[in-house]
Amino acid sequence: MKRAIVFALLLSILSASAESIDKIANEYLDAYFAMYPTRATAAGRHDFDQKLEDLSAEKLSRWIEFNRNTRATIADSDSLDAEALRGQIDRELNALTNLKRAECDPLYWSSVIGDATVFLLVRDDLSLAKRQQRARARARLLPAFANAAREHFQHVDLAQVAPEFCNIAANQVRASAKFYAEGFSSAVDDRDIGPVAAAALNEFAQTLEDIAKRATGSPRLGNKYAETFRIGTGVNESVADVLKRAVVDLAATRAEAAKFGRTIWHDVIGSESPPNDDAQLVRRLFDRIGEDRDRDANEALAHWRENVNAINTLVHEKKIMTLPDPLTLIVDLSPSFFVGQSVGGVYPPGPYASEAKTILFIPTPPNDATKEQRDAFFRDFNQHFNKMITAHELIPGHYVHGKIAARQPHKIRAVFPDPLYVEGWGTFCERLMLDNGWGGPLERLAHYKKQLENIARTIVDIRVHTENMSREEVVRFVKDDAPQGDQLAANMWTRSLTTSPQITTYYLGYRKVRDCYEARDEHVDLRTFMDGMMKLGPVRLEHYLPQHH
Repeated sequence: MKRAIVFALLLSILSASAESIDKIANEYLDAYFAMYPTRATAAGRHDFDQKLEDLSAEKLSRWIEFNRNTRATIADSDSLDAEALRGQIDRELNALTNLKRAECDPLYWSSVIGDATVFLLVRDDLSLAKRQQRARARARLLPAFANAAREHFQHVDLAQVAPEFCNIAANQVRASAKFYAEGFSSAVDDRDIGPVAAAALNEFAQTLEDIAKRATGSPRLGNKYAETFRIGTGVNESVADVLKRAVVDLAATRAEAAKFGRTIWHDVIGSESPPNDDAQLVRRLFDRIGEDRDRDANEALAHWRENVNAINTLVHEKKIMTLPDPLTLIVDLSPSFFVGQSVGGVYPPGPYASEAKTILFIPTPPNDATKEQRDAFFRDFNQHFNKMITAHELIPGHYVHGKIAARQPHKIRAVFPDPLYVEGWGTFCERLMLDNGWGGPLERLAHYKKQLENIARTIVDIRVHTENMSREEVVRFVKDDAPQGDQLAANMWTRSLTTSPQITTYYLGYRKVRDCYEARDEHVDLRTFMDGMMKLGPVRLEHYLPQHH
């Protein structure tokens, strides 16, 4: 009897009540940001700005234990915050204990270096003087971090380290070193800190290049893929079934693109006769999209800004959803001081700086690109693709859901959003806006091309990690079956190695958001649906299906 009472008491302690979830979530966030200071800055928290990650074995061991204990405490809670926290903890434990990323993957370390000062230099939620002071403090810590990384990888089991990851990380670290050597001084008004950081980073990059020649680990997840996929996507369907479904959907989407292409062929191509073969026809139409491209970054920037204003107006006029007015969005070129750094993309306000402006630095080719490289870049990021993708990246896509999520009282959901929700929402918004008058036939073709890319990403990710698909097979498949261009086909190999299974979330998430839309009650109009998708925050999409309301 006494043992039963003790056991019941232990259960009551370990089981979190609904009232205590907020406290547990906040304690986890405090510990998480203390563990990952650069991620705190990205989220808009500034109490860790003058610290940098400590990835020592002792610190990681305590962090893993904390995650396990927290997971046990919330195991039986059915609250949405507990669900979001469990998802985060499961991903964290899988990365650190199953995949051993901090121990064996140099990309885990190079990502800290790449993110160390970026958010401090681009955000507007602190004064310039404060941001510069904190960026200088972070940069002073980089030599010690780089030296710790060198020491770590000089003693790690090289049979567990993938040479491919070493080379990619080395390139990333050298790019950061170039920034600290050449651009950082002007950004923070200090000539002394940057060169010291750059020297240490270059030494770390050299160490990684040396290790790459001796490392024998595989970048493929192999028998760890199924569990990593389940945890990383929240999809419980078997990997084999997902692959079968994706193969069928790829063929169906390609046929749908060809069918649409035949209806608009003469309008967009002219008197040239359409090929009888669907694959050839789709490839020719996709080539046609790339013909309308910007000549340089400034022309591309002007078009991006026009698109933002136009789509903002369209969403308001058609009452597609309630936007978080006023528009707090900066669309610009990457600052000139980011020499060597890749900073293109959307920088949303974090939940701890919800009123900060969202920043979009438009993608542009590097300054030292050849004419052929520049032409290829603007052919891929052409005017029709850029117009179509505005709906995904900004309105009503990532900018809108990020801005609304940042204002959510449940910070845990904004910091750890459901992966399928995030990219599913963005991809759904592409198609939705096309169906509501955004763009013409060439924008729709750009969407079909992106859809084929998204499905191919899922197929490639699964086959690379479970069927040993080679780089040559990836390139051939993506070019012939998707069909995509040379550069994107080559890039997909790297994405499958470095961002698995995240690259599957575009296709898988789109299907789930579309299911939510198609399952809505008859009396629910578009605006009600779209606003409703913001209500709970970026939680698992099952909670937006009618039976969960």
